[in-house]
Amino acid sequence: MSTPDGTPPPDPDELGPAAVLGPPTEAALNRGALQERAVRGVTWTMIHTAVAIPVAFVVNLLIARVLGVEDYGRLAFLTALMEFVSGLLASGFGAAVMQFGSKAHAAGRTQEVAALLSKWQGFRVLFAMPILSLVVVFATDVTPAAVAIAVIFGVVLPSTLDGAAACLGIENKTAAGAKITLITSLVTQAAVVAVLLLVGSAEAVWFTRLIVSGLAIAMCLIPISKAYRRAVLRPALPRHLPPGFLRFAVLMGASGVIGGLVTSRSEIFVMNAIATPAAVGIFALAFGLSSHVFAPAQAFAFPLIPAISGLREVDSDSVPAAFRRVMRVGSTVVGLLSAGVIAPLAALVPSLYGEQFSQAAPVVVALSISAGLVTCFTPVYAFVTSRLSGGSILKANIVALALDLALAFALIPSIGVWGAVIANAAGALTTLTILLRLELRQLGLRALDLLGDTMPVYVGAVVAAVAFFASEGLEVPAVVRAIALGVLGTAAYLGVVRLLRSGLTPTDAEVLSRGLPRFVRPVGGLMVRLITGRAPA
Repeated sequence: MSTPDGTPPPDPDELGPAAVLGPPTEAALNRGALQERAVRGVTWTMIHTAVAIPVAFVVNLLIARVLGVEDYGRLAFLTALMEFVSGLLASGFGAAVMQFGSKAHAAGRTQEVAALLSKWQGFRVLFAMPILSLVVVFATDVTPAAVAIAVIFGVVLPSTLDGAAACLGIENKTAAGAKITLITSLVTQAAVVAVLLLVGSAEAVWFTRLIVSGLAIAMCLIPISKAYRRAVLRPALPRHLPPGFLRFAVLMGASGVIGGLVTSRSEIFVMNAIATPAAVGIFALAFGLSSHVFAPAQAFAFPLIPAISGLREVDSDSVPAAFRRVMRVGSTVVGLLSAGVIAPLAALVPSLYGEQFSQAAPVVVALSISAGLVTCFTPVYAFVTSRLSGGSILKANIVALALDLALAFALIPSIGVWGAVIANAAGALTTLTILLRLELRQLGLRALDLLGDTMPVYVGAVVAAVAFFASEGLEVPAVVRAIALGVLGTAAYLGVVRLLRSGLTPTDAEVLSRGLPRFVRPVGGLMVRLITGRAPA
C-alpha cells in the first residue's frame, strides 16, 4: 500500500515511541518517509518550474514590449508592494505554525496540528486581514476598483483559506502543492496575456494576477487531510498556544518583514523615489530574469522547511549529513544553471526586449550571479528555523537591511541601477553569511567542508562572467552568440567540476534519481549522472 500522496508508508518498526502521541489513524513519520516526501516535493516543484518558467519568460517578454520601460517599472512597483504585503500577511505566526505543526505531524500528534491551524486562521481573520487591508488601501496609487480587487483577492481570500497551503507543507505534501502551483501559474499567464492584449495597462495586469492567485488558494483544500481541512475552515481564537510559540512567532514575524525587504527587489522602493522611471524598469527586468534563471534550483527551498523540522524531531543525529547533502545538491544545480544560462540570456536581452532595455544585459549577469549564490545558500534558513532560532534570523536581517538601505541611498543617486545591484547583493549575502557561520558552529562542521561542498556554484559564476564579457565585442548575430555561450559554458562547467572531482556523490545521485517521476527518469537520470563527480562522503 501507499499513502494518499503516493509515498511508501513508514515502517511500523521504525516509528518509535512518538507514534503513541497521536491518534491511531495517523502514524508518525520516520527518516525514510521524510526524505522520500521531501525528494518528491523537490522533484515536482522542479517539474513545475521547468514548465512554468519558460511560459512566464515569454509572457514577461510580451508585457515588457507592450508596456514599455516606464510602465513596466510601475508594474514592478505594484507587484513588489503586494509581495511585501503578502509577507506581512504570513507573518511570524505562519512560520511558527509551520515549524510547530511539522514537528507535531511528524510525531503523529494530529490533534495538536488541527488546533494550531484553527488558531492560525483565527489570527489571520481577526487581526491580520483588517490591518493589511488598510495598508493596501493607503499605499497603492491606483483606481478604487483596483484597490477593491487587491483587498479581496490579495488579502481577504488568503486570510480565510491559506491555512490549507500551510497544511501542504506541514504534511510534507509539497508535491501536491507544486502541482497546484503549476496549474495556477499557467492559468495566470493565460489570463494576463488576454488582459494585456485587450487593455494594455500595468494596473490591469497587476490585478489580474491577484484575482487568479487568490482564487487558486481554494485548490489547496483538496489534497490535505480531512481533519486539517475542517480545522482550516473553523477559525478559533489564537489562545492557549504551545510553550515558546509566541516568542518564536514574534521574532520570525519581525524577521520576515525585514528579511523580505533584504532579499526581494525592495530597492525598487528607493529607486521609485530618487531614480528615473527608466532605471526602475531596467532594474526590475534584470531582477525578474535573474529570478527565472534559478527558479528550478529554488525548488529545493520550500519542501526542505517542513522536512528538516520533522527530521530534527525524529532523527536529529542525521541533520549534519542532511545539511551537507543539501549544500552539495543546491550548489551543483545552481552552478550548472549559472554556466549554461546566464550569459546566453543576457546576450539576448536587447534582441528580445528591444534597444530600450539594452542596458539591462550586464545588469542581468551581475544580478544573476548574486541570485545564484543566494539560491545556493538559501536552504540554511530551513536548518536555522528548524531549531526555532528566530532571534538569530532577526539579528542577521537587521544588519543586512541596514547595509542594504545605506548602500542604496548612497549609491543610487550617483551610479543609478548599479547602486541598486550592489545594495541588493550586499544585503542578501550578508544575511546568509551570518546564518551560515551560526549553523556551521551548531552542526559542528568546518567552513572548509562547506567550501568543498559548494565549489560548483563558484565555478558556474566564474564561467558565466568570463563567457559574457569576453564575447561582448564579437560581431555575430545574438542568437548564434547565445547558443555558443550556452554550449561552451555548460561544457566548461562539467569539465571543471569533473576535474575538481566535485558535484554530487553517488549517494546524492541515488536519492535524487529515486525521487524522479518515471516519465522524466531517462533524461533526468542522464543529467544526474553528468553532475556526479565527487567521491562518496
